[in-house]
Formats: sequence, structure tokens, C-alpha cells
Amino acid sequence: MKPAGSGALCDLPAHGRWDFGGFAYGLEPLILPAVGDPDGPAGAVPAGDYAEICRRLGALAESGPLTPEVAPCDSPDELFWFRWITGHQVCFVVWRLIAQLVDDLNQGRRSADEVLSPISHYVDGYSAMLLYTGSCPPDLYNVLIRPSMRLRHRAFSGAWAPDYWPIRDLFRRRWLPGSIGTDAGKLLDAIALLHLVHDGVAARLVSNGRSLLREAAVRGPGHRPAGLIYDSYFTTLRAPVPRHEVVAQLLRRLVAIAQDVAANGLYAAGDADDRPAELQKAEVLKCESGLVDILLGVAQHACDLPSRRERGVNR
Repeated sequence: MKPAGSGALCDLPAHGRWDFGGFAYGLEPLILPAVGDPDGPAGAVPAGDYAEICRRLGALAESGPLTPEVAPCDSPDELFWFRWITGHQVCFVVWRLIAQLVDDLNQGRRSADEVLSPISHYVDGYSAMLLYTGSCPPDLYNVLIRPSMRLRHRAFSGAWAPDYWPIRDLFRRRWLPGSIGTDAGKLLDAIALLHLVHDGVAARLVSNGRSLLREAAVRGPGHRPAGLIYDSYFTTLRAPVPRHEVVAQLLRRLVAIAQDVAANGLYAAGDADDRPAELQKAEVLKCESGLVDILLGVAQHACDLPSRRERGVNR
């Protein structure tokens, strides 16, 4: 892999092998523009074909564990740490893509009809990543992941995520400015699923219901340092990056995640049996079973390619 001019690792992954982080279940730094900044100046488009990557994701969605491209991981710590960091990095890119669409709508560059479908797909991708990052066994979460956040700051909180700030009102109010008079049912359903998954994952992993922020005897840092702490924990850097490099970094992660799910399944053996009621709802189970297909939809919209549904393919 050759770093691009921005420093981002954005070569498109090769077919049939693990091509992320230097070894199976390794990590990569994510480089994004600062929140609110435009994409960096465009450079040479990375080698490879976005459509081919989407076809590969589609094949992984179809074949699942029948033809895994990577051996199962024999270290739970390594596997679920990979999921925790990489899944969150995907969320950061998805949030940025949503924020850009909301800004396009607010500035009159796109209509509500143009942005509702991609935003809905991105929200479903966010739900899928909540299930993916929250798939670790609760005991492992409480001895590995939760302490690692507390070591960064006793009041460490997901509310510090910089890329979430511009779109949090969308999820809180469940309303997209400028969408009055349009059919926003699909987006409302996606946001409802997101809240259901969020509550279910929290109930599964945090048995006492108390976040680090609520347990902390110290106050959180200010807005800017909180964002810096959050970015550094999730191996995320800020620099001018053109959109095609943002998309390529996203595709690298989506392929690695699809390979992981094909090789290891979503949950450890027997760990999916005792789940809170929220995660047993039919719509959540559908999200679980179609996780890689949802990632395919995210990739297609990020690459400006027609989705399966838009091509008339029903699943």
C-alpha cells in the first residue's frame, strides 16, 4: 500500500485476500477533513474500480461464510478490538457523508427527494455498525474496551465524537429540515431502527446502565479537547482529504468488515442467545442478517453508484 499525498491509506483492496492494516484484523489510521471543512483539493483518483469493490461486497453478501476470504480470528481481544475501532471509523465517514447531504439540502444544492434515499441508507449503515461494534461479549467489553476508554478520560463519552455534532439534531428530532411535503417514511423508519439498536446494544454491554460520563467524579473537557481525545482514541487524524480518498478509506473498511463477518459471524458462539428485548425485534434481526448487504448500499451511495433497489433487484 502506498500512502496518497494526504497521507491517507486509500488504495482499493485487492480481490480475494485481506488487504487492510498489514495483517488480518489489523488497524489503519483514518484521515478526514476537519468537521465542517470542505473536502480537500482533488488529486489523482486511486487505482481500481469502485464498481468492482461494490461487486465484491455484493458477492460477500451473497456467499457469507461459505467462501470466506480470510481465516477466522483465534484471538477474541484482537477481533473485537478491530471491530471497535474500525466500526467506529466507518461511522465517522458515514456521519460526514450525511452532514454533507444535509448541508446540500439546506443550501439548495439538492432537493429533499435527492437526499432522502442516501441519508436513509447511511443511517441503516450506522445501525449496522452499532451492531458490529457492539457484538463483543459483555465480559470482554467490561475488561478490555470500557477500561481503555476510561484510561483516556474518566468521563469519556460518545457525545464527544466531532463528526456527530453537525447531525445530532437529525437523530434527536427525527426530522430533516427542508423535507416537508416529501415522503420521509424510509428515513423515519431508519432512525427508529437506529434508536432501537442503540438502546439494545447499551443494555447488552452496560449492565448497570451507567455510562463512563455518568459514573465519572470529574467533569468532561471542553468541546475542542473532547473532540481531540475522541479522535486520538479511534486513531483518526484531521487533514485536507479529497472526497475520492474519503470514499476509498471507507471502502477499505467495508471490505475488511465484510470479510470478518463472513469468517467469524457477527457474534461469538453462544453469545447471541441472551440478548435484550430490543435486539430480538424483527427489524433488528433483519439488520443483522443483512449487515453486509447494508454495507453494500452504503458503498454504492458513497461511490454514486445505483443501489440494488434502484436497479430493480429485490432482496
